[in-house]
Amino acid sequence: MKNKSYIVLLMYDAIRMGTGVKIDECCGMYDISVATFRRHVAFLRAYFMEQFGQNVVYDSSEKRYRLESA
Repeated sequence: MKNKSYIVLLMYDAIRMGTGVKIDECCGMYDISVATFRRHVAFLRAYFMEQFGQNVVYDSSEKRYRLESA
């Protein structure tokens, strides 16, 4: 099992590269709960807003979290 920091960094990379992150994929791949996934997304959302002025949003059409288009 990967540690929390590594999982958050993988999620960060996926969001920055534009592929975004899906709840079911991340929970299955990293063996984390939905609640843990949501905490990681909340952390990343705050980080992206503070550091880059970008918002992480949920795209319901693609069922993934991604950066909001500027």
